[in-house]
Amino acid sequence: MQIQVQKAEKKENEYLIHYQAGGALPFVPHDVVLIHGKQYFIGTILKVESEQVHIRINPEYEDQLTGSIGLELAFSPTVSIQGADSIVEKLGYFPPFHYDRITAANMTKDQITLTIELSPASVLVPKSPDLEPSAEAPVIPEAPAKDIPRYAVTFTFLETKEHVLTPVETENIILQLDFRYEEADMVVDIDALSGLSGSFLCRGIRAEITELHE
Repeated sequence: MQIQVQKAEKKENEYLIHYQAGGALPFVPHDVVLIHGKQYFIGTILKVESEQVHIRINPEYEDQLTGSIGLELAFSPTVSIQGADSIVEKLGYFPPFHYDRITAANMTKDQITLTIELSPASVLVPKSPDLEPSAEAPVIPEAPAKDIPRYAVTFTFLETKEHVLTPVETENIILQLDFRYEEADMVVDIDALSGLSGSFLCRGIRAEITELHE
């Protein structure tokens, strides 16, 4: 969908874009969108209003929020992941899973289950600016403070196929977990700092967040 940007107001890495378009933007909060300015980059929808959209992008693309830009839905977690609403309710956002650890993995021919323990940064920073993480992970405390809640998210991917995955290792740290649509399937891409990485297709995704206790 094409919009004509009238003005973009910046607040840290979030932008309130005043626009004109042929109709209401077909997005809901937490949607990941592909934005086409001078080049392609990604953003996260925070709120959609009449002729205004609140969006989070990497600030390096700020100068592309001018003139006519295109927005295309890449993935909607709250629409396509059963249980995503509970994650958003608990954390305040749907995390990108940067630098979080895969603590359990079970894979069969047509189903994959991954349990991901969230890092303190993922729990404490509900508006992560790091849409495009560096390959150099931030320092993660080995023993988080007792007042920081610990959470794990368990994903169950249904009717999986076309698995192209590296083996699970002792340490499996995600750099980025991406979801996108491909015809009737959903593509799951795992970039890793260490351990399990690769991609596969699936037809359904369930997610459950649980609080971890010592």
